[in-house]
Amino acid sequence: MLRFMLSSIGSWPHRQFGRRRLEIMLSMYNMLLIVVAIVLIILGATYISYKREAISFFDIGHVFLCIFLESLFLQRLLMARTAKYRDIIKDYLLEFHLFYFKNRTQYASKIHTQIHNVSVIFTLYMVCQMFCGLSLFTFMPWYNNYSNGMFGPDRPANRTFEQAVYYYCFTEDVYTTIKGYWVLFVFNIPTAYNTVAGVVAFDLLLSLIVFQIWGHLNILKHNLLSIIPKDGMYSPEENMRVREILKEIIEHHKVIIKFVDKCSDAFSEELFVFYMLMQLLTCTCLLEVSSLTADALAKYGPITLAVHQQLIQISILFEMISTKSEQLIDAVYAMPWQCMDTSNRRTAMILLQRAQNPITLKAAKMVPVGLQTMATVLKRTFSYYMMLNTVAGER
Repeated sequence: MLRFMLSSIGSWPHRQFGRRRLEIMLSMYNMLLIVVAIVLIILGATYISYKREAISFFDIGHVFLCIFLESLFLQRLLMARTAKYRDIIKDYLLEFHLFYFKNRTQYASKIHTQIHNVSVIFTLYMVCQMFCGLSLFTFMPWYNNYSNGMFGPDRPANRTFEQAVYYYCFTEDVYTTIKGYWVLFVFNIPTAYNTVAGVVAFDLLLSLIVFQIWGHLNILKHNLLSIIPKDGMYSPEENMRVREILKEIIEHHKVIIKFVDKCSDAFSEELFVFYMLMQLLTCTCLLEVSSLTADALAKYGPITLAVHQQLIQISILFEMISTKSEQLIDAVYAMPWQCMDTSNRRTAMILLQRAQNPITLKAAKMVPVGLQTMATVLKRTFSYYMMLNTVAGER
């Protein structure tokens, strides 16, 4: 399902999986979407410039909301063309996935099954949420036009058609005539789908990757705690067994660290733009829904919940990795190193030193992604919202 969503916006790396011809076609489609996204952002900004004296403050907020979403979509389209993004998906599916580790132990198989089930449920939930929000955002203006009699023979005078997305056009027919309305309405449906799919699919990809990292850390912690302490020193045979376990744990830890570092490198800029635009999106959504009318709640309620959920969801998932990483340090400390021989104690010391570095993904390679970053964004969001709400009341 994720591959289908990303392929529908030309952002799945088919070349890395042996489909070169399909990759070329989707690469061209991806470039077309990039050009369209840039044009739509410009047309939206131009619409505000030309109509700023004639439209309400909340209508300006609606156009800005669409511009911010399109900007986030554009950044992710550009990221999908980078080699780092394509390589991380290949590594994720062909090397790092728990599918390749499930046969090592019974506990690893159990974790693989749990993560698989959680991933399926989470994917279905995100897809349903995407289509519900998309339907309400796109078809609520159509319903408003219908209920206001805009499609009937006695159309209200001096009234324009309501659209899901507004652009500057060389003619006003798209807002004043039925024929023009249907042209823009049909154009907005695939445009809205592409934007929403781009926003949701990339967050879903990150979430599924985080689930896998969390599963690996769980397996690593379990393997550490499985080293059974005893009274007195281990026998030579027991030290040999412990040595093999420690060696396997260190190699597994290297695999996790290497993959997380590649993820941080591949998604660093995307996470930075995500948090930057989330401040603008959450603030604008709150402003649009603050009128508390049935129309505003139906049109902006789902997208407000979805935007805040995406911010909270991504932050909590990354916080889970940091928390599990700290638990890993405690598990290393809890090893019965006093029962081991000198060689195994040195190995345990090396593992402890490696575990001291927290496993985190960083935005712009500087800011750790987690609950603290989310709290800062939400705090500023509500500050900006109160300011804009005051300005809206004065107007």
